[in-house]
Amino acid sequence: MTSHLRLLTAGLAVAIALLGSTVVLTRASAAPAVAARATSPPSVYTGATSGGSIATPAPPQDLLNALGATSAEVTTTSVAHLSQRASANGIVSLVTDISQGWVGAVTTSGTILAAQYRPVAAVPDAGTPGARTETTGVTGLLAIARARQVEITDVSGTPPLVPGTPGGGSSSGGWTQVALFGAPLVLLLMLIVLMRFRRGGTGGGDSMSSISSHGKIRSTSKVAPSQTRFADVAGVDEAVEELRETVAFLKEPERFAGAGARMPRGVILYGPPGTGKTMLASAVSGEAGVPYYSLSGSEFVESLVGVGASRVRDLFVKARKNTSGAVIFIDEIDAVGRKRGSLGGGNDERETTLNQLLVELDGFSPRDRIVIIAATNRVELLDDALTRPGRFDRHIQVSLPAERGRRAILAVHSANKRFADNADLGHIASITAGFSGADLAKLLNEAAIMSVRGGRPAITNEDLAEGMLRVVAGPERKDRALAAGDRERIAWHEAGHALAADLCPTHPKVQRMTILARGMAAGLALFGDTDSAMLSPQELHERMIVALAGRAAEQVHFGTISSGAANDLEQVNRLARQAVERLGFAPQVGQIVTSVGEMPLTLAESTRREIDLAVGAMVDAAYAEALTLLDEHGAQLDRLANAVLEHEQLDREALSEALWEIQHPGKRRVPAQVKALPTDRTVSPVATPADPAPASETPDRDLPRGRRPRRAHDHRQRPAVAAVLAARTITASAASLIPALARPKSRRSATG
Repeated sequence: MTSHLRLLTAGLAVAIALLGSTVVLTRASAAPAVAARATSPPSVYTGATSGGSIATPAPPQDLLNALGATSAEVTTTSVAHLSQRASANGIVSLVTDISQGWVGAVTTSGTILAAQYRPVAAVPDAGTPGARTETTGVTGLLAIARARQVEITDVSGTPPLVPGTPGGGSSSGGWTQVALFGAPLVLLLMLIVLMRFRRGGTGGGDSMSSISSHGKIRSTSKVAPSQTRFADVAGVDEAVEELRETVAFLKEPERFAGAGARMPRGVILYGPPGTGKTMLASAVSGEAGVPYYSLSGSEFVESLVGVGASRVRDLFVKARKNTSGAVIFIDEIDAVGRKRGSLGGGNDERETTLNQLLVELDGFSPRDRIVIIAATNRVELLDDALTRPGRFDRHIQVSLPAERGRRAILAVHSANKRFADNADLGHIASITAGFSGADLAKLLNEAAIMSVRGGRPAITNEDLAEGMLRVVAGPERKDRALAAGDRERIAWHEAGHALAADLCPTHPKVQRMTILARGMAAGLALFGDTDSAMLSPQELHERMIVALAGRAAEQVHFGTISSGAANDLEQVNRLARQAVERLGFAPQVGQIVTSVGEMPLTLAESTRREIDLAVGAMVDAAYAEALTLLDEHGAQLDRLANAVLEHEQLDREALSEALWEIQHPGKRRVPAQVKALPTDRTVSPVATPADPAPASETPDRDLPRGRRPRRAHDHRQRPAVAAVLAARTITASAASLIPALARPKSRRSATG
C-alpha cells in the first residue's frame, strides 16, 4: 500500500473514532440533560383506554388547556399510536409538554388523544430499554409532524427533543452535527498534509512512492495502430517522402543495420499551425502498423516536483514493452523543451522534465524499435541539447501548401461533398495562397453549410466565396448600425483598394469586394494572393500603395479622412519597418539590421533616427502615390463605388466590367518605379603617412583631409547625412502636394 493510501486510511480511522466518541458523549450527556427537565410525579386518575379500565396518570392541565379539552374528553393512548396517525396525516395539531413527558394531538375527525412517555429521570437506570424506546418514539413523532407540516405547540418552554431543530433540543443533536462535519474536516486536513509532503519533494521513500503514483501517463494516450495513411495527408509531399524512411525502419530495421545505417529515432515536424503535423505523425503509425502514443508537451509539466520526469520514464517504459515497435508523438514540445534558463531560474520542474527526456533519448538500445515524433510551431525556441544529432536530429519543415498542394488538399476534403457544375475548386486553389490545410478544410465545410442553409442540393461558386469570406473575416454582421454617410464612405474606401490593386502591376487583384460588415471590418476587399518566395522593393512599395488607397480614396472624394484606415496603417508601418530594419531597402540606412531573431541589437541613437526617418519617408511616398493614382482615375473610382453601393457585393467578373477602361496598359497610370540601392554612403580611404609628425607640431588645418581628427560637428565625415536631408526634401515636397490633390474637383463636388 502506498503512503498516500495509508495516510488516507489513517484519516478515515480518525474520523470514525471521532464519530464514535460523539455517540458516547451523546449518551453520557442525555441523562443529566433530561434529569434537569424532570418535575414532580404526575397525578393518577382512572380513565377509559382502548384496552379497558385501568389506572393511568392524568394529563397535565397545561396540556389540556392547549388542546381545549377536559380530562374526560381526552383518550389516552401510546406514542406509537400517535406516530401512526401522524404518518397517515390523521392529525391536524400536536401539543407537547416535554417537562412532564406528555404529548397530545387533535385528529382529523375531532378526537383528542394524549400519550405519556416515560421520562429518563424517572427510571433509576438511565439505560432502561423502555425509557430509551419511549423517548426515541416521541422524538420520531415530532419529526414526522414537522415533515407533514402539522402545527406543533409546546407548553413547557423546554427545547424540543428533535435533533437539529432551532432552539436546541437534546445535546445529541449538536454533537451529531460536529461528528458529521468533523469527519470530512479531518479527511481534508490529511489531504493537505499529503499535498505538502509531495510538493516539498522530501520525506524519503514514502514521498517518492507518492510522486511515482501520480507520475503516470494517462491510459488513453496509447491507441491501436492509427487508421490514417499517407494518402489522407495532401499538400506536404516533401515531408511524406522524408517520413517514408521512418516507416521502413519500423517495418524492417534489419535493412538499415545491414547497411551500417543508423536511422534517426527523433523527428521534429515544424511549421505554421494547421499544416498537418499531427496527421503526419498519425500516418506514420498507420503505415507501420505499430501502437501510437499521443501526448502534449504540457502534460509532462506539473507544479509537483518530479512528476514530469516520472511521466517521461513511465512513457518510455510502456513504449519499450511493444516488441513490434511504437510511435511516440509529443505535440507542442516547446512547452517542455524550451531553452533552459529562458523563463528565469535554472532548477524548476520544466527543466527537470527536459533533462529526463534527454536521458531517455540517449538510452535506446539497438533492439528498441521506437520513433519519437515531436511537433512545434517555433523550432528556434527549442533547447540545443534537444535538437543536436543523436536526439531529435531530423528536422522536417511542414510549410504552407503551394497551389498544387492546395488543389490536392481540396480534392481530399471534397471527396464526400456534392458540387454544382459551376463550382470551380481550381480557382479557389489559385487565390488562396497563405491558406493552411485546416483553413481549406474549414472553407469547404462552411461552403457546405451555406448550401444546406440555402436549400441547395450542391455547393455552388457563391457558397465557396462565402466560405472563403467566413474563413478570412468571419460571418456577416447584419445588425451593425451605421451613421448617415458611413455606408458611402465605406464604399469609396473599398473601391480605392480595388482600383489601386488593378493599377499596380505586381499586386494581386481583388477577387471579391463587399461593404457588408464582417467581424471587426465594416467592409472588405479580398485579394487573390499568389505564391512568392521573394519580395522586391517595387512589390513592397505597391503593397503599401494599395493598403493606403482606401484612405486616399476618402480624401480624393470627400476631402476628409476617417478612422477606417486604422488597420491599413498598422499593416503599412509594419511593412515599411520590415523593409528598413530587416531587408535593407532604405538607401539612407543601408544594410543595417536591428535584430537577429528575437534578440535586438545595440544601435546608436543617430542610426535609430535615420531608421525612423526612412520609415516615415516610405509611408509618405506610398500615400502620395496612392493619391495621384486615384485622382487621375476618378471616373473609374466613382463608377466602382456606385456599383458596390447598389449591389453590396461584387465578384471578380463585376469588378472587371466596372474597370474595363483601364484594362489596356496604355490607358492607365501605373506607380513610379522604386530604385532602392543597397547604400549610397561612400567611404573615404585613410592614408597613413610614412613619418607622422607630432600633433602639437602640425595644426589640424595643415593635415591632409584623410588624417584630420573626427569631430562630432564635422558632417564631412558623415556622408549619410546628405541622404537623410534629400529624403526629408522629397517628403516635404510630397506633403505640399497632398493638399492640392485633396481638393475635390468640380465634377465631384456635386456628388460629395
